[in-house]
Amino acid sequence: MAFKGILSATGLLLAISLVGCGGSGSSGSSGSGTTNVYMAGYTTSATTPYGTATYWKNGTATDLPGGTDGAQANAIAVDSSGNIYVAGATYDATTGYWIATYWKNGTAVNLTDGKQNAVAAAIAVDSSGNVYVAGVTDVSAAGDTVATFWKNGTATYLTNGTENARAYAIAVDSSGDVYVAGDTTPTYDNDVATYWKNGTATNLTDGIYADAIAVDSSGNVYVAGAGHAANSSGYVATYWKNGTATSLTDGTENANAVGIAVDSSGNVYVAGNTQSATTGNSVATYWKNGTATYLPSGTEGAVTDANAVDSSGNVYVAGYTFDATTDKWIATCWKNGAATYLTDGTANAYVEGIALSSE
Repeated sequence: MAFKGILSATGLLLAISLVGCGGSGSSGSSGSGTTNVYMAGYTTSATTPYGTATYWKNGTATDLPGGTDGAQANAIAVDSSGNIYVAGATYDATTGYWIATYWKNGTAVNLTDGKQNAVAAAIAVDSSGNVYVAGVTDVSAAGDTVATFWKNGTATYLTNGTENARAYAIAVDSSGDVYVAGDTTPTYDNDVATYWKNGTATNLTDGIYADAIAVDSSGNVYVAGAGHAANSSGYVATYWKNGTATSLTDGTENANAVGIAVDSSGNVYVAGNTQSATTGNSVATYWKNGTATYLPSGTEGAVTDANAVDSSGNVYVAGYTFDATTDKWIATCWKNGAATYLTDGTANAYVEGIALSSE
């Protein structure tokens, strides 16, 4: 389980993982009018091996400044005024470190000083304009990663560095309570799905990874991730409501959940990936109230990374699809199961986060 571009369970690396971690909590649109679809991700090529951070608005790409050495984007949020916030990391080839970064309307804000690896994985903005970012820093003297969130640039460390820990998702409710989802590794190769409310940790029953989080208007906390299969070493796509687990798969094939959204009627939408027992390829999948829909993946597989649902009940899932002809990943968005390709396959491209707004 890894951030595709940067973060692995054992450190901060530039390595593509085929099992995705969601870069953000999902955002639903409200009100009436046209739904604008915002997605964040990055492209890589032989000339840009560390990536070009990118966001798309209704399919139109905007590249974000990443210095001379590259950048990657993992999550996106849009406030009620239409300001666009993207979370990710920029790479400094001189030091060899990633710098946790977010962009507001294309202007970069560095969250770390570049003296250690750090990555921003998720972002949320409250009604007062406070900016919350979740991710990982390597500030531990022991060399372990520390789950971190920043409010308006000020860091709060959720773990003390005595074990590896990562934060993948963040949500803020109307009372200003901050919810962060991720995992901790108390013993070697034994990850525990965890969420924190205002810094207090809750370990999730039988959970391995927690990749997405959402909080509804009643204060119910929904977390999506992966749990243990009962009779095998595989992963089960899982979501938890207030700590109670619901398994979305039966453990006969590896599966994980990476995005979650809840609509005003209480319907629960989860995006994730299942592994085909026939081909071994990853199959992009979403579940509505536990019922699976398999998304068009071509013959070579696809990966989802985030999802959202608008006020009309349209379901949007973001990720990427593999093209065997070009041997490249193509940034992809599915609306109600129909795929839209954001890139042409000339370079690898990945979508890590999605947000909706209505105008």
